[in-house]
Amino acid sequence: MMYGKVGGKKKGWEAGSHLSDQQRFLWAKTDMNNDERRGFWLPLYVHMADSANVARHLWNEWLPTSERRFISGSLSGDGAIAEALVIWLAGIHDIGKATPNFQCKVSDRAEAVREVGLDVPASQMIKPCPHALMGEVILDGWLASRGWEHPNTYSCIVGGHHGTPPSSEGELRNIKLSSSNFPNEVLGDSDWQFVQSELLEWMLCYSGMEVHEKSLNPLGLLQPVEVLLTGLVIMADWIASNVDLFPLTNGWVSVDELRARANFAWEQLALPPTWHTPDFTLASKASTERLFHERFTGLPKTACLRPAQEAAVWAALNMNEPGLIVIEAPMGNGKTEASLLCAEVLARKFGGGGIAYLLPTMATSNAMFSRVEEWLELLAQSSDAPPQSMQLLHSKAALNSDYTRLRRWNGSWMGDGRGGDEDERVIAHQWFGGRKRGLLASFVVGTVDQLLMAALKTKHVQLRHLGLAGKVIIIDEVHAYDAYMSTYLKRVLTWLGAYEVPTILLSATLPPERRKELMLAYRGHDASSRGRHSHRKGLGEPPRDSAGCPAYPLVTALTRDQKVQDPYTPCSIDGAGTDVCLDFLPDDDEKLVQTLSDLLSEGGCACVLRDTVSRAQATYRMLEENLVDVLDGTRLMLVHSRFIAADRLHNDAELLRLLGPDASIRPQRLIVVGTQVMEQSLDIDFDVMITDVAPVDLLLQRMGRLHRHVRGEGQCNRPARLRRARCYVTGVEDWGANPPSFSRGIDKVYQKALLLRTILALRGRADSEGRIIVNLPHDIAGFVESVYEDCDGEVDETTVPFDVPDTWQSKIDEAERELTKRRADAASNAKTWLLGKPQSRSPKDLVGWLRESLTMTDENVGRATVRDSQESIEVIAVQECSGGLCIFPWVDNVDGSSPTSRSLGDGEMIPDDDAARLAATCTVNLPPALSGPWNAEAIVKALEMSCPIPGWQESRWLKGQLVLVFNEAGEATIDTGIAVYRLRYAQGTGLELIDTKKGEQE
Repeated sequence: MMYGKVGGKKKGWEAGSHLSDQQRFLWAKTDMNNDERRGFWLPLYVHMADSANVARHLWNEWLPTSERRFISGSLSGDGAIAEALVIWLAGIHDIGKATPNFQCKVSDRAEAVREVGLDVPASQMIKPCPHALMGEVILDGWLASRGWEHPNTYSCIVGGHHGTPPSSEGELRNIKLSSSNFPNEVLGDSDWQFVQSELLEWMLCYSGMEVHEKSLNPLGLLQPVEVLLTGLVIMADWIASNVDLFPLTNGWVSVDELRARANFAWEQLALPPTWHTPDFTLASKASTERLFHERFTGLPKTACLRPAQEAAVWAALNMNEPGLIVIEAPMGNGKTEASLLCAEVLARKFGGGGIAYLLPTMATSNAMFSRVEEWLELLAQSSDAPPQSMQLLHSKAALNSDYTRLRRWNGSWMGDGRGGDEDERVIAHQWFGGRKRGLLASFVVGTVDQLLMAALKTKHVQLRHLGLAGKVIIIDEVHAYDAYMSTYLKRVLTWLGAYEVPTILLSATLPPERRKELMLAYRGHDASSRGRHSHRKGLGEPPRDSAGCPAYPLVTALTRDQKVQDPYTPCSIDGAGTDVCLDFLPDDDEKLVQTLSDLLSEGGCACVLRDTVSRAQATYRMLEENLVDVLDGTRLMLVHSRFIAADRLHNDAELLRLLGPDASIRPQRLIVVGTQVMEQSLDIDFDVMITDVAPVDLLLQRMGRLHRHVRGEGQCNRPARLRRARCYVTGVEDWGANPPSFSRGIDKVYQKALLLRTILALRGRADSEGRIIVNLPHDIAGFVESVYEDCDGEVDETTVPFDVPDTWQSKIDEAERELTKRRADAASNAKTWLLGKPQSRSPKDLVGWLRESLTMTDENVGRATVRDSQESIEVIAVQECSGGLCIFPWVDNVDGSSPTSRSLGDGEMIPDDDAARLAATCTVNLPPALSGPWNAEAIVKALEMSCPIPGWQESRWLKGQLVLVFNEAGEATIDTGIAVYRLRYAQGTGLELIDTKKGEQE
């Protein structure tokens, strides 16, 4: 029996009042597993309308102006067409459920559909087919029948609404063939096709698309637009699928009720609306200075914009279209403040709805979160804007006290009851705390892997693109990423350029070749490692100073398509800089003790920086045994990545407290032994440094922690012998060898070619008496260029500005070949999961866009993938206590208060929620020797068998975690049968692998 079409000719939101019984009885959702909701279901047309209504709210109230403009621009610039299209696509995303293949899945609902005249086979008789793919086939054919010239560019959005578009045209063709061969099992017979057409036409009217169809017929979508539209459809679907907001029914819902239902749900969800920057006028240097002090009230009243800061702000003001700004300036020169000022300017000019600030590590992200939150609070005070959403994105965000304080707002999802301070200006909205949703918040601070995963072929990557495309993106420490990570970074920049996203890159030590690669990537090009292609691609040649060195500081500004021959603005440096006396120290414990004893005889704060955790731990223990008694009152501190998360946060906070700008609590004598965690973005200041050798850019970063703050006139408040900055480079046993050999483990961390180049560059600066003076910041650019110039190929005097001794030549040539090969291998390996470039020249659908994508069980897999690191094994470290497990006695709550209980029970019972939350702060990664692919599975199995914890699976904080149990002496054993590993954990030294023996099965 055939039913008539939707009645009436009403337009827009008043259309579609009449639906046939066949349409009304099709179901979209049920909840057969919930006794309270058993028998309730959601008609398909209701879910279609719910999704459409959510999309309307998202478009008008949440989506940033820049994204609305970008999508509209692809549709002849017509915002009304774009709005209707978004609503319509969200409304029809589940059209694949209007098929016998889907409707047969719930027997009682299938019987109801049969009763209104549609043929539904028994579920056990047919092979299931994904409804998203069926929906794509249905929509593609329907649009083609109505004369749309590029139907596939629209239907692929429906096909990808579960996060993955079809992997090939063959997938879609197979559905069409199956439908032809078995019309009652896949898409259905002519009766089904008529109902599908009815629903599509009903939503065409309901969304307001009916009046725009002729305009869209000839238009095809470009890939970047399709990705954003897919992201919006996914977001609308997720919200509309929340049964707390959109409850199931046991009957029909009228059109008027549909609108009221959606409006009430949107009000309950309470997503913060899109951010609009407050009004400001920057017509002069004085007005810029005034805004500078309004936004950063902690600065001294006499503080002025530095030349690089001023140049960056004016570059943002002078941009005629969204583009890329690269700020290269010394450590501690105010790049953070400059980037936030630029971001505010760019967001106002181009309609950005927020900011994403990405950094290399969790420690730097934590520090930046507090700074950005303070800036945002001050920004909000200058307007009557509604609260803005903010997220901290890394795996230990829940341990950050500033972030957890924000999460109290509207905390019903935490079980704390709904409510909050109505005057709260910055919030952490609960919806953005869900999996894969963090980047959708207006303001985001996090680790760079959150950005790099936008170039990873993985399910729901469209949501990352949707979150990034409406913001201003700031990426700090862009020099810090190796060839593997840079492959992802460059691809992300290409997509950001395609989306016309204002992007700001920050670095103190950026090699010129790396800058060129990043600039070209934003413009959609690949950089060649040789030649002067940058000039032909409109980048011009970067300026040099009077001595022939690269200009520094330097601000670079360019847009994606604008023909700019001179995008560079060289800046001056205030003052003469800091001279660092550099010397080479043999890697010898006795020599280290003697050197520190002499340097700190009158007091002072020293850093001993090692390239590996094991070297840092060994050095700490050696100094503890041999130096502390020699220098009375010496405090010794160890900082590295293998502490439990709670201790890492404490260590970072203690470093900032003792060695930050405030001199009143600076200790009389302190030695900090640490790893690379200290070289980036922590505002700490040492009197003297002893560091393992590293590539020159990282050495310069480390030296930037020397005399970072002025402590009295002429540094007179420092100990007399430390008033001149001194840095000793070690990590080589015999510096007289030609060439020197590096201590164990160092050349596993850094490429030998870069280490050898660094040594030659430093030695080349020695004066007639053999003294090496490095001036920060004046020498930064020259050193970085000399080491990284022409890094792909053999080294001789024609390619580098330093002498290569004959005795070094063969070794350095071998190291260069290895470097070239490893970089090529890294870039090749990265391409395995690398997202393709955006197709922006002509209509192209997303079929195959995520072919052979990475399967992510959780974000740890994605983070490991974009960082070229093996997936680490994370455990919760606990201690044996009477009757079960307990938390280490020194671990306190995030706010510093003591817990009411440290007991976690025996593993069988569900632990107390507060204790479980505290235990979640005790995670630590096992040493790499235990996490390698050759034994990771055996380690995990051994951990699971040694301490069963079924009760933990019922805890929201501990579910899925592994546990490592230490005895009262702080020792634990992991026995895989093949090997027995003995580990130790202490508050002062962190996790150590102290012994490995063969197991009984060996």
